Amino acid sequence: MAKISVITAVLNEEATVRRCYEEVKRVFSAMGGEHTYEHIFGDNRSTDQTLTILREIAAADPNVKVLVYSRNFGAEKSAFTLLQHASGDACIGIAADLQEPPDLFPKMLDLWSQGNELVLGLYQNSSDSWAMRRIKNTYYRLASWLSDEELEKDFSNYALLDRRVIDEMLKVDDFAPYIRGLISTVGFKKAYFTYKRNPRTGGQSKHRFGFLLDFGLNAVISYSILPIRLATILGLSLSSLSILLAFTYAMLKIFKWNFQAPGATTTIVLILFFSGIQLFFLGLLGEYIGAIHGQVRRKPFVIVREKINFQD
Repeated sequence: MAKISVITAVLNEEATVRRCYEEVKRVFSAMGGEHTYEHIFGDNRSTDQTLTILREIAAADPNVKVLVYSRNFGAEKSAFTLLQHASGDACIGIAADLQEPPDLFPKMLDLWSQGNELVLGLYQNSSDSWAMRRIKNTYYRLASWLSDEELEKDFSNYALLDRRVIDEMLKVDDFAPYIRGLISTVGFKKAYFTYKRNPRTGGQSKHRFGFLLDFGLNAVISYSILPIRLATILGLSLSSLSILLAFTYAMLKIFKWNFQAPGATTTIVLILFFSGIQLFFLGLLGEYIGAIHGQVRRKPFVIVREKINFQD
């Protein structure tokens, strides 16, 4: 009999958190005690009744454990902290909005019992708009091209991780972890299954444009130095082009005295173009320096203000 850890990060999910608990409990009860389980919630400083509901659930069910953070440290750090506190032989991550169906737990566990240390769910549908789907598809192609490791497309962290996989992931000392990238980094034997995401049963998505932008930049910065190399190559190419143009104008001036160089408009456009290129790559370099700055300062990763139902 194996012990399974189910982890769920929450932020203002009062409309869905109790149903999430009930659905997970129902699925494990239907398996007839084949596996024991713990359901660990991580509260990112919710401002609604989410924590109150979790306290009530934990008081009635010892299988439910709660980590209360001192503030909202972000989705990735929250999930990584939940992995640090998972004590099961395997761990399944699921969102409180139940867009990933808990009814697929038996299928995931069956694939795990066949020797697969990573069981990844790939969704077949999305509630995103047409424009957002195009942006995400472009991002996945770009991130995979830039990264030294292939990142999973249509993967929303709905997965089963074997204990050995978790232990290897926890060894990575990263102040801004990117869990999807870590899964690709550690490797191990993988199995896939597809599913259709359910509509949200309540609450609002926390994945707004600002979050997605920060999430995407973190993925690229964490897993590739190719953008900096591209900046170097582009800089050398533009410099070579400038030298070539300067030599060409000089020759035309020598052999064709009536040649007129481009006017002020062309000059201004070229100055603005090259200034934009410089500022873009300065910003890109700043992202890498910012990542290094965050790593070396060693600020608290996540502060757990309270633990409920944990036996220390």
